[in-house]
Amino acid sequence: SGVPIRGEYVVGWAKRGPSGVIGTNKPDAVETVQMMLADLPNVEPAPQPDPTAIDALLEERRLNFVTVEGWRILDQLEVAKGETQGRPRVKFTRIHEMLAALRAEIHLKNVDE
Repeated sequence: SGVPIRGEYVVGWAKRGPSGVIGTNKPDAVETVQMMLADLPNVEPAPQPDPTAIDALLEERRLNFVTVEGWRILDQLEVAKGETQGRPRVKFTRIHEMLAALRAEIHLKNVDE
């Protein structure tokens, strides 16, 4: 439509068409950043997302994912596995094995509590 979209910025070929080289894009980028900075005082802050929304969405879609707590557990498991081999750690190389180990560890943790 030719009407600028608020909060949308472009550089390079998207801005001026398929011409020029990398050096040509640098001044475009500078100009675009200057426009962004000029617009900044008038930009409304983004709404604060619900920090639990992504976990709920992943669970709803029945996707496997690892939380930060789960990553910490995996880190401990990999380091412990490495100690038995005289190495700093031994990484999981198969996703299904990693998730199974994590589930087992979380299950044991819940049983102990």
